[in-house]
Amino acid sequence: MLFSTSGLEDLKAFMLGLGNWGPIVAIFLMVLHSIIFIPSEIILFANVYIFGLTFGLIYTWIGSMLGAYLSFYLARLFGRPLVLKVISDDKLAKFDNWFKKNGLFGLFLLRLVPLFSFNLLNYGAGLISITLWQFTWTTALGIIPPMFIMAWLYMNSMQSSLGVAILIVVVVLFIVIKVFKDKLIKVKSKEIERDHETD
Repeated sequence: MLFSTSGLEDLKAFMLGLGNWGPIVAIFLMVLHSIIFIPSEIILFANVYIFGLTFGLIYTWIGSMLGAYLSFYLARLFGRPLVLKVISDDKLAKFDNWFKKNGLFGLFLLRLVPLFSFNLLNYGAGLISITLWQFTWTTALGIIPPMFIMAWLYMNSMQSSLGVAILIVVVVLFIVIKVFKDKLIKVKSKEIERDHETD
């Protein structure tokens, strides 16, 4: 069983033993993820394991949204100098080019298909011309499908070898997407450059 260790059992007992503070800690960890880049998948799997699929997803989603708002407003408050301390200039430039070409739909698509990291999108969105509402709906809706898929696959992987196989396939797919994302973004950037030259 994936992550079926005595350590995780101890963590589950500890978190449930916190009572009402348990969900608050789970939410806080997702907020913390937006600042120190803890792997969100680990927190998601832990929350689902501890609180079950429904509440695990709810707590992870709430924490993700609060963390997204925090990153968004930090970028708005301190600007590009702060963002460049946590995101490379190259990645930020690629995000800027993608948004110029694809707009809000492109931002929503990046939430659905993780071509960029969750944190990069949050900080990067704070530097572009979008409203809080536009940031909210693209984030709130966009993160639900991949979050649910990963959580569902994890829960099923605990019950059958087929679930484990499907989870591995999805993880490999995500890796492939990330490997080829730079090529996709470079193509988009070249298209933008050609558009500017013909204007």
